Amino acid sequence: MKLTLNLFVFLLLIFSISCKQKKQLPNNEDSKMWSQFLNILENNDTLAFKKASYKTIRCYDCLENTPFESEQMNILREQDSLWYDKIYDDLINIPIDSFVANDYNIQFKPEFIKVLQKNETIVMKDEGNNSIFAHILVTTTPPTLDFEGGQHSFTFFKDKDGKWKLNEISTIP
Repeated sequence: MKLTLNLFVFLLLIFSISCKQKKQLPNNEDSKMWSQFLNILENNDTLAFKKASYKTIRCYDCLENTPFESEQMNILREQDSLWYDKIYDDLINIPIDSFVANDYNIQFKPEFIKVLQKNETIVMKDEGNNSIFAHILVTTTPPTLDFEGGQHSFTFFKDKDGKWKLNEISTIP
């Protein structure tokens, strides 16, 4: 019985360590890409941000950054039967120049950048159809007894020149 308990504890410890290792950002291309992106944000280098981004950024939160934008989205939902398609097929894709001019400073406040720098990062790779995507997940709101917590997801794709380009910012949940 004692041997079984010791074996169980040992296996639990090994499983716990292996799970932690899978969640840590490895020291590889993904890590370098994420570090460079965080450096761009920390230095508030919007020119470098534009170069490190695709021509549009898919960003639902950008549609409701301000009270005026929230009101406009509510009007769209109430008055247009095709509101869902308009949002997810068109409006959600923010041109990079518009994103930098209107959303960058709202999305990337200094406090938020610090959270991105210090919190645990998980990388999920998605490869297929001649495309490579890296989804960087960062827990930005820790869970509590009353709330499951939240993450921000940053999706990058590798362009034909082998450079990573940001093309989506989203939240979970």
